[in-house]
Amino acid sequence: MCGTVEEGRPSPWTVSDLTTAERALLTGVRQWFRAGTAGAMASMRIGLNVAGVPNTALLPLFALLGTFAVAGARQPEIRCPACSRISADEAALLDSLAAVQSGDAEVAAQLFDRWLPPVALCMATDAMGELGGILDGARIFLPRRRAARLIAPASSATVVDLAMAAE
Repeated sequence: MCGTVEEGRPSPWTVSDLTTAERALLTGVRQWFRAGTAGAMASMRIGLNVAGVPNTALLPLFALLGTFAVAGARQPEIRCPACSRISADEAALLDSLAAVQSGDAEVAAQLFDRWLPPVALCMATDAMGELGGILDGARIFLPRRRAARLIAPASSATVVDLAMAAE
């Protein structure tokens, strides 16, 4: 069983709600946070290839993830690769890439600003732009999944309240 199932702030989505490309990217991010670039490279390449993501996406993805290795960066909550739930931070990472693809790099920078110091933030947004361009070239478009756009069912007492809803 996944040790992170009940930790942190959950998002309203599960892994099964994601597109094939989103699942591959999320799994790759989770693997990278567990094993680093060298330990995760082979499995990330296979997962991305299965989803139709070009191998050229690995370099900007590694550059993006590498910004979290810098001193002073706050680590986002990244769950284990087997976890079926998605954390609010993981949803924000996917949404930031979708924002870049839709031409809203400012929103992406605001989402990453919660974790990264200014220089790392510049590096991350550059890497996201490159990764978004590669995905665009492969005709892979990530959907925006902002929690603020969710409307609670009539039987629900509250609306989903996530930090990224305020962005």
